[in-house]
Amino acid sequence: MHGYTWLYRGMQRTGGFACLNYMDSPLGFWLMMGFLAVLAVAIVLLFVGIRKRNRQGNDESEALAIIRRRYANGELTNDEFQQMKRDLR
Repeated sequence: MHGYTWLYRGMQRTGGFACLNYMDSPLGFWLMMGFLAVLAVAIVLLFVGIRKRNRQGNDESEALAIIRRRYANGELTNDEFQQMKRDLR
């Protein structure tokens, strides 16, 4: 297939993948659909990762608030409080 030329809007183009216009090749449609599918999956995974990271941060904040409240109520000693804070990090 490489070496064929097509006339496209008055411009001469060579076949194959060297021209960086994949839609000119017979598999161009499928290559573009594959690229878009990979791009969509990457975007979804990026958003899922961001949400997980934010959720973990909120869980640690809640846990820290709980041990602070327990320390303020006198349920924990200073040593226990410090150890729990270190465990959360």
